[in-house]
Amino acid sequence: MRLLITGANGHLGIRLIRRINEQRPGDEVVAIVRSEKAAASLRKEGLQVDIRVVSYTDSAGINRVGQGAEAIVHLVGIIKESATNTFEMAHEKTSAALVEANLDASHIVTLGILGSDSASANSCFRSRASSDAILQAGPIPTSVIRVPMVLGPGDYASRALTKNGTSGVAFCFRSSSLEQPIYSEDVIDAIMSALSLEPVNRIIELAGPESLMRKALIERAGGLLGNKPTVISLPIALGYLLAWVLENTSANPPVTRAMLGVLDHDDAIDTRAATKLLGLTLTPLDEVLRNVLRD
Repeated sequence: MRLLITGANGHLGIRLIRRINEQRPGDEVVAIVRSEKAAASLRKEGLQVDIRVVSYTDSAGINRVGQGAEAIVHLVGIIKESATNTFEMAHEKTSAALVEANLDASHIVTLGILGSDSASANSCFRSRASSDAILQAGPIPTSVIRVPMVLGPGDYASRALTKNGTSGVAFCFRSSSLEQPIYSEDVIDAIMSALSLEPVNRIIELAGPESLMRKALIERAGGLLGNKPTVISLPIALGYLLAWVLENTSANPPVTRAMLGVLDHDDAIDTRAATKLLGLTLTPLDEVLRNVLRD
């Protein structure tokens, strides 16, 4: 198979390419990244991959490098926008460019966010739902896998959880928020499986095997790290106020109201339909935490 991957230099993109190299060495992987810096970073991974620098919104460029691709994995997306990279740029415009590239692939598999809804008050959730709809309105059948927090070795979420787990006092907004984190390798399993499904438009809602309050997740992480953090819950309204101030004083704020809304979303879904469709066995939460936490 000739496979085209967009957003290939992220944590999940690198893991996906490595898995394909290991399990399907005969496959040809073409990775689209948007800058020479990203290309250089991906080259350092030592993977068997054809790296092409193309803007994710350049339909002609995508058409040129994607010729002969039998399937596409679309991994472009953000949860925090800035003045130079809005949700519309990262989501709707990249999906539209992929459709306008008019490739002959038989199937697109893309990652979305659990909670995406065109009627959501959250601009990120609305944008992701619109992006998914653009792909599914195009000529290539698209499987959308919507996931919550993804935990993988060395990624931002795992580092943040390690920091909270090793703290004497851990502060978080709305500690009763429900988390249902999924292991990065399970996400890669899901993508690999989805590529083999019948090419039809579908939404797959997938999460980890256990939903628990954020406070309990931090305490669970602390216990596995030999610590017992005291979790202090801050009102989410305070977080939104802080984010509003940052949005109005910085072109690239470290946190935004939309980002907080995504992180604060209560994730508590039944995964049985998704795991049956994909043939997955989800990694237990304690095993995930042992794999990703670093003391």
